[in-house]
Amino acid sequence: MKIIEHKARDIKSGETVLDRGTRFIIKEVRVSAEHGPIAFIDMEGVWHGVYHPDEYLGKVILQCPLTRQEIEERMDEPARKYVETRDEKKIVEELYELARELEKLQKQSLD
Repeated sequence: MKIIEHKARDIKSGETVLDRGTRFIIKEVRVSAEHGPIAFIDMEGVWHGVYHPDEYLGKVILQCPLTRQEIEERMDEPARKYVETRDEKKIVEELYELARELEKLQKQSLD
């Protein structure tokens, strides 16, 4: 995990932010047309802010050894096998195993 400073005005939906020791994923960005302050709403619907557009926040960059394409390819493989074999129990086990592997990779990148 890498944390970089980012101005509030440059943060977008879907990004992970670290502010005052709290880490959250942005679901929605709200900007006041009257004064310009920015508020963030996280994935649970909790409001964070009000921030000045030039105020710095920590933006979390997760560093994963797999690329997005590699992850998608790994996820597509069990789906193709399901269509070919219809062995539901085995496919479900493989999907859970892949999810556990991805979770381990994320935890490693957070350290």
